[in-house]
Amino acid sequence: MLIKSAVPTAPHAAIDALSFVSGYLYRIVRYAARDLGIRWTALMVLKDLSLLGPSTQRTLADVEQVTEPTMTVLLEQMQQRGWITRNRDPKNGRIKRVSITAKGQRELANAGRVLRERLGGELAGLSAAELDAIGAALGPLVALLMNKVDMARQELQA
Repeated sequence: MLIKSAVPTAPHAAIDALSFVSGYLYRIVRYAARDLGIRWTALMVLKDLSLLGPSTQRTLADVEQVTEPTMTVLLEQMQQRGWITRNRDPKNGRIKRVSITAKGQRELANAGRVLRERLGGELAGLSAAELDAIGAALGPLVALLMNKVDMARQELQA
């Protein structure tokens, strides 16, 4: 697995809160993606490729926790839609790298906009000050996770 982390040994209120919030919001955005007509795993592969850059099918299967045959079928469907390309690695011709296309980036951006609107509706009961406080509190977490994404990207490019 590309992204590794240490788990604190003692329960922490932040971990409990994040566990609840992430599970709740995950279900909301997954249903919203379904309503858009895009499979959740396909959307996550587009996001993975956008964040990590060109990746192997095996890496994408590992990250998304699906079998390689399942990923093969998904990537074929995504390639038919024009969202991805698969090309031989210039350093090792036996390896194919999957890349997101401009059309895939547009699909990802559109889905992201719709999902953010859906989340915004879910959080409509919070004031602007509360949303600002949540945004500020999440800053260190976002920075930590983006650092892990950067390390994974460097590992993939090595």
